[in-house]
Amino acid sequence: MLRKLFFAVALVAALTWSGGAASQSEEPAAKAYLDAMEYVQKGNYSDALPLLQKVVSDSADFALGHYNLGFAYERLGAPDSARVAYEAALSLDSTLVIAHYSLATVALRSQDYPTAVEHLRKATELDSTFVAAYLNLGAALDQANDLDGAVTALNKAIQLKPDYVDAYYQLGSTQFRKAASAKDYPDVITTYKKALELGPAHANASVAHFYLARMYLATGQNEPAITSADEAIKLKPDLAQAYFVKGKALSTLGKDDAAIAAYKKAIEKNQNYGSAHHALGILYQKKEQWEFALKEYRAVAKDTTSPQAPAAAKAAKAIEDYLKKTAQQGQ
Repeated sequence: MLRKLFFAVALVAALTWSGGAASQSEEPAAKAYLDAMEYVQKGNYSDALPLLQKVVSDSADFALGHYNLGFAYERLGAPDSARVAYEAALSLDSTLVIAHYSLATVALRSQDYPTAVEHLRKATELDSTFVAAYLNLGAALDQANDLDGAVTALNKAIQLKPDYVDAYYQLGSTQFRKAASAKDYPDVITTYKKALELGPAHANASVAHFYLARMYLATGQNEPAITSADEAIKLKPDLAQAYFVKGKALSTLGKDDAAIAAYKKAIEKNQNYGSAHHALGILYQKKEQWEFALKEYRAVAKDTTSPQAPAAAKAAKAIEDYLKKTAQQGQ
């Protein structure tokens, strides 16, 4: 799978105690909490953890204590413990937006998309300006195949934060999945171009360039397809599919030698790339380089899972018969 799911991580809650002056019995827990939060702010979650455990032990009804305990667990790579702590926080205060949000991030990482959607919807209901929650909601809905809902959530994130790079990349990915045909590609192209403008070094930039190459190819824009494929390759040199798209565009432009080189590069990156072998066979056959064509067709035909296998087997047989007949005529 080329695309990478993006979502914003949880933010640490404010450094607050339960409100008002702490009672004498609460003072040790209050100090432990404040000390713990200093560790959290410095990213020292291992030292924060035992202090937060003490806080929730001494003050079991302190929702933020449970939340921040969950945050420390999550950062220490203990998602199950984090989930329990976040749920405890919400059992004490169901309006704690950050706990809904953080519980959803844990669910997203474990691919529990219904749970993620439930809590992100609640987070956005409680805080309609929570831009990161809309991004995560869009990502979760995309994975749950509610593409219309995902587009709506992601557009809301962009409305709230017009330069939200991750939202543009996720929106482009969702729009690409949602596109019923090439007629829908102009909007996707616009989104991905904006994503690349805002974040040219983004982790999904190579994917954006590759999808642009595919869409340009599908809409007959071969030169831009080649340029976008080259940009994808520059960022991800082993992306065999980008070489294949480049080969298709070059072949359409009649640049057969360059197309052959691109297809060979695709096969170098993925030896079992049936579509590239088949396309290469067609070009060699066009150039009457029969032995080369036969080799490529045979490579496809032996892979019975390839959709091109029947056509390749038929083409290989035709070349074999032709070469046999030519040899007999030459005797």
